[in-house]
Amino acid sequence: MLDPIEIATFAALGVVFAVGVAFLARWAGQSPVRIGAYALIAVSFIYVGLAFGAESANSWVAVEMTGVALFGSAALASLISTPWLVVAGLLLHPVWALYIHLHGAGSVFTPAPIAVANAGFDLALGFYLAFLVWRGAGAKSPAPAPANANRKSRKERAS
Repeated sequence: MLDPIEIATFAALGVVFAVGVAFLARWAGQSPVRIGAYALIAVSFIYVGLAFGAESANSWVAVEMTGVALFGSAALASLISTPWLVVAGLLLHPVWALYIHLHGAGSVFTPAPIAVANAGFDLALGFYLAFLVWRGAGAKSPAPAPANANRKSRKERAS
């Protein structure tokens, strides 16, 4: 089991990764909600990979794929419906990570630092997206510039 310093360290590492994902979304001009939905699907798949190392791998892969189906459905539905679904998924995923993988039966194949860092990541990104959606800026991405915005027309070049 991790001591409080290790828990804080790994949770902070997860927060740093969440800040990185948020920065990357803004830098790339993408919707943070869309990137958050993809991130939720990706962190759900981490546990599927870890489940292959379990003693009864087939059973655990089935359990983890159920998690992917639940959280992935919320993430994908948020892209066509309300962005609050990805916020709910990100804020509920730490329950899955901590209950099953830190304190539950999944702790036999999941390193504790991964579960704690994942919880920190999910909570930080979830609260950030909740703030953006509440403010009304989460689903919108900046309009991309047209591909030929810097080119001059024939008439402009001729003069």
